[in-house]
Amino acid sequence: MITVYGADWCEDTQRALRHLRRLGVACSYENVDRDPEALARATALNDGKRRTPTIDVDGATLVEPTIGALTRTLVERRQLTPWQVKQLEVYNVGDLERLVRFGAGLLAVTAAGRIQSAWRWPLAAWGLMLTVSGTVGMCPAYSALGVTSYGGPGDRPREAERRAWLTKVPRQAE
Repeated sequence: MITVYGADWCEDTQRALRHLRRLGVACSYENVDRDPEALARATALNDGKRRTPTIDVDGATLVEPTIGALTRTLVERRQLTPWQVKQLEVYNVGDLERLVRFGAGLLAVTAAGRIQSAWRWPLAAWGLMLTVSGTVGMCPAYSALGVTSYGGPGDRPREAERRAWLTKVPRQAE
């Protein structure tokens, strides 16, 4: 059982909840601002201190964890398998970029259908590639370069983990 003690205004809480949603990991969310009992349970886990988020993963307490620390704990507590974590590396395009790629791809495919030139088919192919990568959330070029925009400022800016748009993909320890 996973319980997230947090607050709606807390960006770290929202980031952790979003990560759990993306992973498909069920959890319960206790808002410490609205529920005094949840606040008491969260502060008991933190030696009397109020810190958000505080996450209880089957008895392991995480206080303001990074996404990497949360993921490692989920694997250690058998909420995720290493194979599932490996699959996460496939998705390397953040939410805003996915929308931009999808929209630009549709625009390129539409434009290709209206022009009569040698650029028609390359433009259509490029538009199709953008549309697919935006839909799926995976860019083959990013994979080849070992970078990701997931977790950056264009990926739900209030919940961003870093300021840089692209970053090297951290490798999981085997």
